[in-house]
Amino acid sequence: MRKIHLTAVAAAVLFFISCKKSESVSNAKTVQNISGSYNLTGLTWSALGVTVNVYDSLPPCERDNIVQFNTDGSAHIIDTKIMCDPPEPDSVPTWGLSPKGDSLYLDHNPYLIKSWDGKTLVITGVVDDGPPVVTGVTTFVKQ
Repeated sequence: MRKIHLTAVAAAVLFFISCKKSESVSNAKTVQNISGSYNLTGLTWSALGVTVNVYDSLPPCERDNIVQFNTDGSAHIIDTKIMCDPPEPDSVPTWGLSPKGDSLYLDHNPYLIKSWDGKTLVITGVVDDGPPVVTGVTTFVKQ
């Protein structure tokens, strides 16, 4: 009987040790959830049925930048690691969400939120209204 009791205690201890708190990441499209620091991980432009991977052509000093979306609606591009010469301008002064949470506004320009899973944010919008019209898809990953 004692052997069964010790086995049950050992199993319970192993169960509690092996359980770890899961990080809860919310995919609700709110200012609080989307706010944070992001790395740019993808950028494509499409026109006339042709898609070009623009991210791969960015210089390394731009690919390593951090985009910071603050809860007060301000936004900043932070030049990190490899510094650009001359330094990159802080070209995204504001950001916000549409009332329905389906679009992200960067400096008052709307971009449709293609997907948001609590960590990866994918937006799409018009880069150049042409002709031809060029649409872009930008992927950010939250740090």
